[in-house]
Amino acid sequence: MPTLTVPPRSRWPLGLRALPVALLLVLSLACVPAALRADDGPAPAAPAAPAPPEAPKAASAARDPLVVGVFPIGEGTVVDGDTVRVPDQPSIRIVGLDCEEVFHRDRDRQAAEADFKAYARDKRGDSPLPVKYGTPAGEAARDFVRQLLAGATALRIERDGLQGPERDGFDRLLGHVIVLRPGRELNLALELVRAGHSPYFVKYGRNRRLDAEFEAAQAEAREARRGIWGSAGPDHYPDYDERLAWWAERAAQVSAWRAAPDAEDRIELGTEQASQRLAARAGKPVTLFGTLGRMRLDEFPFLVFMAHQKGKDIPLVFRDRKVLDAVDPVRLARGYVVVRGTLTLYRGSPQVEVEDAGQVSRAP
Repeated sequence: MPTLTVPPRSRWPLGLRALPVALLLVLSLACVPAALRADDGPAPAAPAAPAPPEAPKAASAARDPLVVGVFPIGEGTVVDGDTVRVPDQPSIRIVGLDCEEVFHRDRDRQAAEADFKAYARDKRGDSPLPVKYGTPAGEAARDFVRQLLAGATALRIERDGLQGPERDGFDRLLGHVIVLRPGRELNLALELVRAGHSPYFVKYGRNRRLDAEFEAAQAEAREARRGIWGSAGPDHYPDYDERLAWWAERAAQVSAWRAAPDAEDRIELGTEQASQRLAARAGKPVTLFGTLGRMRLDEFPFLVFMAHQKGKDIPLVFRDRKVLDAVDPVRLARGYVVVRGTLTLYRGSPQVEVEDAGQVSRAP
């Protein structure tokens, strides 16, 4: 039996000298192996410690800064091929997609059914760049999304990255939509591209997380001549070669801008950090990167707006018509531009005065 050695009382700390002898006996018995104890039987097994509760999935998702949330699927979830709605959020514009439009007017549907080629020519008009309009392919894309969501339990919305734009010009949230099905998850955009319901959309920059996957999905669809890449499916835009070339040109501009070293005066409009940087640069030089939107060219001062956020576009102010003509903003509207100048405030809102045509140039 183990021996318990007790130091003399004179060496005990003051608080322990008053311990009763009975307590020491209890401590001594605790050292005796269970097999040598005199009792009615073996000591009962200690109860198993309860397993720690499993962390809720929602809490795990909340720790990922790219996850916006998990949302139920309802009757009004599907807007069209590349837009969905979920509770307590703005509409979600699905990144990587540019499905054709659904018909919003009966007369457009009727014109397309009567002579689609004539209808497409009329919609394009004299626009130097491809335009969007309702087509049977757009309605097929919407129906495909509805089929994918049938039987799904929920949608998980994820951002493409923390550095890119959070919303588009219509204040829609930009994100990936992950369809949660029993035992399986699907990236909605990749499924649409693979099925030929949309090209890989790079007009505003390449996908940060899934660029290679989108390229592979598009190559597969084109090889198989699915949907918009063939002639057997619903009528669709006739100018995809032109669209893809235009988007690729713009995507290369975005890639070149983002590859350059960052600095406080370099501001990519439309991103989360842009508004904070604009507020901090009042009265200081800036280099703005973005696209040109609406223009007021028939009233002094002449204004050309750089797209930023809904209701918060940045005006470029021209007070000299010759400078405006030299810049030729209509020509530059095809792609991205770089604007250099001093950021000033007009009624609390940022703007840039353009006094020299060299301040505005096409992005490399």
